[in-house]
Amino acid sequence: MKNILCFGDSNTWGFNGEGGERFPHEQRWTSLLQKNLGPDYNIIPEGINGRTTVWEDPFKPCRNGAAFLPYGLLTHAPLDLVVIMLGTNDSKNYFRNSPFAIGKGIRTLIEMIQVSDAGRGGNVPEILILSPSPVAPGIQEKASFDIREFADIDGHDPLKVSRGLAAEYRRRADEYGCAFLNAGESAGVCPEDGIHLTADGHGGLAKAVAAKIREMGL
Repeated sequence: MKNILCFGDSNTWGFNGEGGERFPHEQRWTSLLQKNLGPDYNIIPEGINGRTTVWEDPFKPCRNGAAFLPYGLLTHAPLDLVVIMLGTNDSKNYFRNSPFAIGKGIRTLIEMIQVSDAGRGGNVPEILILSPSPVAPGIQEKASFDIREFADIDGHDPLKVSRGLAAEYRRRADEYGCAFLNAGESAGVCPEDGIHLTADGHGGLAKAVAAKIREMGL
């Protein structure tokens, strides 16, 4: 059986932007990925709301992905593949990040995995980097959830940053020999908050990731 760790934020946790609840287990993209791949694979969801790549959120503790990833690798080893989908929260206005800076955060996570012995036989697991679906236009005017954290303040435009992640992540994946998938090409965000995947988006992402995993030969 192939063990696959899916390391992400609220869209891996399954946050439903239409009502603020969590999607039922069977509707989350990680569960649908399990269904798409079948019983020869063990999909391990590891998502938390607000998680960043490497940044400490001053308002939400325990969200630094780099601080938790080593524990996750140890907990779930041996792993055949680690799938990372982070970066949306890194785009928030109070972090003042650029796509380049967030790409460096992804690079840090890649390097952590590549120096680990979390793979089979103490080797390194393969890595699939997903660039998250960009946040939607109009998000700045909405006041539900934490959407104001994505408002354009003093010239920092989280929408522009979010749209720039795909190219930066592809570059980092190529640099480190990782697989890459642009989640925005298969998974749309809900109009209610412009951040979180719709139910159809979860289904589309699961199909795209399953196809990519098969393409990788896993």
